[in-house]
Amino acid sequence: MSRKFRHRFGVTITEVMVVVAIIGILVASTSFILQRVGRHFRLTGAATQFKQDCALARQMALEKNKAFLVRCFPDSTPQFWQIFRVDSAGFFSTEARWRYELHRFIKFGIGDDVTTGTGPDGNPIPSDGISFPANALALLPRQGAPQPGVVYITDNTQTRAVLVNIIGSATVMQYDGTWH
Repeated sequence: MSRKFRHRFGVTITEVMVVVAIIGILVASTSFILQRVGRHFRLTGAATQFKQDCALARQMALEKNKAFLVRCFPDSTPQFWQIFRVDSAGFFSTEARWRYELHRFIKFGIGDDVTTGTGPDGNPIPSDGISFPANALALLPRQGAPQPGVVYITDNTQTRAVLVNIIGSATVMQYDGTWH
């Protein structure tokens, strides 16, 4: 009489545990990488958003023939900036859509990567990270920004500087030994 051998298909509990352990190690190692990448994207996104809001305020000043302000609030929680329209009587008005709040990991100021006390405009870096008078960038119709300056945004490890020139055009810069 011949015996037929049955082939058993499946995996042992040890094999399952090894696969789960390998997947756990991979997930744990990639989560640290993704956190750093996420912070980098939030920082770059905030700096780009400030640049775009400056461009929007400049465009609105030209279209409406009225002055607009981009005012930063570094002492509030959360920190934010907002676009204000200045009417003929000198009063400010705004809309909720013209407000941008910084993420909890992002703030005005400089991080550990900046080793100089001089900004991209050649002036000293202010302690609150905003070099505009009264923390407000004024954009006037047909004149641009009469007092240009820089806003520094950081996640404490990397810093972005948004340099606004006299015509009201903004540039995002990064410090890598020099501002570029």
